[in-house]
Amino acid sequence: MPVAAPAPARSSSAAARRSHAERGEAREDTRTRLVRAGIETVLERGWAASGVDTILRAVGVPKGSFYHYFPSKDDFGYAVLEGYQAFFLKRLGRCFGGDVPGRCLREQFDAFLAESLDGMARHGWRRGCLVGALGQELGGLHEGFRGRLLASLDAWGEVLARAIAAAQARGEVRPGLDPRQTARGFWAAWEGAVLRARLARDGGPLEAAVADFRRLVAPD
Repeated sequence: MPVAAPAPARSSSAAARRSHAERGEAREDTRTRLVRAGIETVLERGWAASGVDTILRAVGVPKGSFYHYFPSKDDFGYAVLEGYQAFFLKRLGRCFGGDVPGRCLREQFDAFLAESLDGMARHGWRRGCLVGALGQELGGLHEGFRGRLLASLDAWGEVLARAIAAAQARGEVRPGLDPRQTARGFWAAWEGAVLRARLARDGGPLEAAVADFRRLVAPD
């Protein structure tokens, strides 16, 4: 009876490479989970009330792991803000970017409003906007956060300004409006509406902010 040939032995170098890759993936997964837990905790409790121990309990990792990835709470905060910014820019891309071509500006705002209402209602109106919350809590006190928060708002403004300019070219927006200035005005009004919606536990302020913007930009 023929005997099956033994499987070739895995080289030690190949095993080491695989082990190194697996450890890297595990480290990245832990870091990602810490950042995600940080976003959720800060959204609901604010920065000052979001202790490291609370976040570690949510993820189930020891304190040493936290300081392995983040030398300080500020470094963790920067990573949390970057994670939220990546999430929000994806939302803006879905609503105002080129992901769904052919939609008019009204339809783009409908999509953005629907996602925003769904997200806040799903969490019982306990969560608002991380950028707005951190701006109120730290913008006047912490220079490192202040610069990053302004950069986040600037990036949002650029996305919306491009959508407004494109709509202007299609005749959907009054020709005399400056797209960048108009976009900055919307985000200022939107942040106030998010705060009010969270306090009222109702989506009316968000709907009013979008309706006011539509009246502002509508062609004569």
